[in-house]
This record gives sequence, C-alpha cells and structure tokens, in this order.
Amino acid sequence: RGLQQHSCLMYSCDSGQILGQAGGVLYKRKRVPKNETRKQRLERYRESSLWGEVVDQVGAPPSDSTWVHVFDRGGDNFEAMCHIKQNHCDFVIRASKLHRTVVDEGGEEISLEEATERAEVLGSYELFVRSRPGVKARTAKLEVSTTRVTFRAPRICSSWVKKCEIKEITVNVVIVSEVDAPKGVKPIRWVLLTTLEIRSFQDAWQVIDHYEQRWLIEEYHKVMKSGCSVEGHSLRTAERMEPLIGLIGVIGVRLLQLKLIGRHQKQARAKTHVPSKWLEALQLARANVQIKKMTVYEFFRELAKMGGFLGRKSDGEPGWESTWLGFCRLKNLLDSLEMAERSMRKKCG
Repeated sequence: RGLQQHSCLMYSCDSGQILGQAGGVLYKRKRVPKNETRKQRLERYRESSLWGEVVDQVGAPPSDSTWVHVFDRGGDNFEAMCHIKQNHCDFVIRASKLHRTVVDEGGEEISLEEATERAEVLGSYELFVRSRPGVKARTAKLEVSTTRVTFRAPRICSSWVKKCEIKEITVNVVIVSEVDAPKGVKPIRWVLLTTLEIRSFQDAWQVIDHYEQRWLIEEYHKVMKSGCSVEGHSLRTAERMEPLIGLIGVIGVRLLQLKLIGRHQKQARAKTHVPSKWLEALQLARANVQIKKMTVYEFFRELAKMGGFLGRKSDGEPGWESTWLGFCRLKNLLDSLEMAERSMRKKCG
C-alpha cells in the first residue's frame, strides 16, 4: 500500500505512436515527519525527486535526435528542470506555482502570474471540449500568448541543486486562455514552461501539441490499474510488487500501442502489427473471424470480446477491463499452443 509508480513513455512525434517505456521508478510513500522545516525536507529523499530520477534513467538523446520531457504540474520544480538540462534534453512543463518570482526580459523581478498578463498574443484557435458531469460539451475559443522569463535557483535548495551549479534557467512561457467561457464554467487556462524556441504561433502550437500528448501516460495508468488490475493482486510488499509491475508494464505498453494504431490507422493490417502467434490463438477462440483481412482496430475489438465486450453499436469502444480479461484468455491459449508444440517435438524426436 502507498506504492507509487512514476513512468516515462517514449512517444514519436513523427509516427504519432508510443515506442515503449523509457524509464520508471517505484516509490513507497512515507509519512512526513512532524514540524519538519523546508531545509530538512530538501535534504531527504522526497517524492518530487522522482521526476529527476526518471529523467536520469532516460539519459541524453542521440546527437541526431531531440527529446522533450512533458510533465504535468507535479514536475514543476527547479530541481527537475536541472536534471533535464544536464541530460541535454528539452521540456514542456505545466506551471503550478504562478506566485513565484521570476525575472522578465527587462530584468525586472515580478511574479510568474504578472509575467503571463504581459505576454504577447500570437493567435487563437478553437478546441472541442467534451461534456462532463454538470458541464455541457462546447467549442472553446482559446487565445495563445507567449513571454520569456528566467527562474533563479531557490534560496533554500537541496544539496544536489547546489552541486549541479545551475544558477538560473531561462524558459519560454506559452499561455493558453479560454475567451468568453460560458457562465458558471471554469475557463481553460494552461501556463506551459518550455526550453523550446518560440518565434511564431506555429512554434507555440507545437508546444501545445506536445502537452496534449501527455494524456497518454494517464491512459497507460488506466491500463495498469483498471485493465491489468495491479492493485487487485494479493502482493503487499514493494519487493514482490516490483517484478509484477515490470512484467505487466511491458504488456500494458504493447496493448496501448495496438489501441493507438487501431484508432489512428483504421486500415492498418493486424498481420503487420500483431504477433502471428496472437492471431493464431485468436483464430482458435473465434473461428468465424477472418484473420487474413483483419485490421488492428478489428483485432483489438475481438480481443475485448473474449473478455466480455459485446461490441454492439451502442456499446462504443471497449474498456481496459474487458481488453485485459480478453488478453488473459488469449495468453492461456498461447500457453496451450506452446505446450502442444513441445509435445509434438518430443514425439517426433
């Protein structure tokens, strides 16, 4: 209980696909000592340190590549930024501490919130926002502006930050703000910090697109929790959970890859992307399925049907619980096929 998983998925902007899991750290949340000072907290291992640890695991990119770390508000800290800079990577981080002091381009010390209010407007675009409980679906009008600020190292910081000797980090700030939001609806507002260059609306749009892909890590966590049922296993110690999460993580990434291919490439053939043994096992389970003509999208739905998904027009897309249950049954068939093949090989000498 209290075991946290911090993972890093590698996503290709060129292909629009997940390439795999680049790194990950397991951490057991501990109780914070009473009356602990900020200086004492910074000297011990903290949950916020995990962001930098994962960055160090991933390491530096090849000379012909650019790696961009995309963090939500949890990764908005100077120490994590230092780790990214030391590994010669770029970042897009959603800001959480708008009250902190920064230095603007004129050398004036102001709050980050004030800096966003002085930002230059680059353009606007529209975004369809799905409905959620109590809020109707709408098309939001979003204004994009940008500015440039410098973060100085905190006066009270960890010993690691002192040793790395990075005194300041200059970033571009991309602000996405909803204009004329409906009454009673909280307007959309993203403040994104990035080391990528911003010279035009297109550059800002690329940063926004990077951040919008961050939802993939949330989808991956759904695979692990809702689908693979990591929390449903009877293992209760970190030492026993770690190998299980490592194994299930590989399967989870593979299933998420297939789901994305099926969603974005409707005509992609299953025989090109799905292991041939998986297709062979699926044919045994569902004799009426045409494997040769099957697409990845159809394979994913058939896999979910093995887990209880009915696949009616009103059912929408399959969830992770039925998909994972279907994969477990497919895995049982794969094990049976392997045992049968071994038996045949022994008989044939």
